[in-house]
Amino acid sequence: MADPIVLSGLPWPLPAHPEVADALLTRWSQPHRRYHDVRHLAECLTAAQLLGAGDDQILAVWFHDAVHTNTPGQDEANSAALVRRLLGPLVASDRIDEIVRLVLLTETHRPAAGDLPGAIVSDADLWILGADLQRYAESVADLRRERGLGLAAWRTVRRPQLLARLGQPIYFTPQGRRREPVARGNLTTELDALG
Repeated sequence: MADPIVLSGLPWPLPAHPEVADALLTRWSQPHRRYHDVRHLAECLTAAQLLGAGDDQILAVWFHDAVHTNTPGQDEANSAALVRRLLGPLVASDRIDEIVRLVLLTETHRPAAGDLPGAIVSDADLWILGADLQRYAESVADLRRERGLGLAAWRTVRRPQLLARLGQPIYFTPQGRRREPVARGNLTTELDALG
């Protein structure tokens, strides 16, 4: 494992070569990012480590939004392709396949029953939903700024997303399930505020 990369003042292990970390941090620091930025990465890594992530799950978190153009589905596919391009020469092919699978899972956040690695990555990506209300609201404001939408357009886009998220389980790990009531409360509060 490479030396830990210092991110937001805390050491985060990147189980690969330092040049990969540099390339990824450059992407996560792009100026158009307001939500899918280094802060989101740091929060996801914190959650992943709390959830007991191994190296492949940590790598998936590092890559999961590495390509971000506000194109759902395509961003995940392009981030997965980046895994193959940057890690292909460095990591065994079976591990690459697993990391790619985990990155692609962040499109739906629907891991299969018994898929603990998928549950860890999915829960880490959505961990912010169960944050305290102030941090959650701040993240939503960042997301709206990143999308560049006025209030009417934001309501049109966001309401169906909130209803869909509330219509199914949010978290799949035991730690995540304990966080679910707070996440549901945050989502409901946001939905009510949208009118």
